[in-house]
Amino acid sequence: MSDLIVRRATADDVPVLAALIDGFAKGHPAEGYVRSVGTLRDALFGGQPIANVLLAERDATAIGFGAWRKAYDLFWSIYGGDGLGLYVIPAERGLGVGLCIVAAICADIREHGGQFLQASYDAELSPLYERVAVGRPERACHVSALAFARLAAAAGSSARDIIRALPDKSLNYVAVDATFKRPE
Repeated sequence: MSDLIVRRATADDVPVLAALIDGFAKGHPAEGYVRSVGTLRDALFGGQPIANVLLAERDATAIGFGAWRKAYDLFWSIYGGDGLGLYVIPAERGLGVGLCIVAAICADIREHGGQFLQASYDAELSPLYERVAVGRPERACHVSALAFARLAAAAGSSARDIIRALPDKSLNYVAVDATFKRPE
């Protein structure tokens, strides 16, 4: 199996993203809705983009995406990210692609000055999120503090290496040393 690449999407990727979003919408009330590629381009890559999108590829073929937007936690007075969507095509599920996208989202959020990722998820994703993130009954969760830093540092690693390095949930409550670096 060839290497997986997770990269920041560009305006040139909009047609591919639109097709992935069509797959993401399967089973949702908006499944049959015709989405405007122009509006998607403007929303993600126009003058005031509303989200950051990462694209997962294998053999130069798009197989998934993750989207997030900037967030702010009033209690802790820190920036982070709200996960807006995570999708992997059915043929690639169960191979760690989603986990690689989540790690890349954490790294992207950190690159933008953030210190946490919060997202909601469905039953299908609960084993992934609840292994490292602190979940709530409404299936919303966050990964923060040292757990977030370690997950962000794992971005670009193989799914197997990320799984081996998944931080314990308790690290969501351990402050990050400002000099934290990816372990060698």
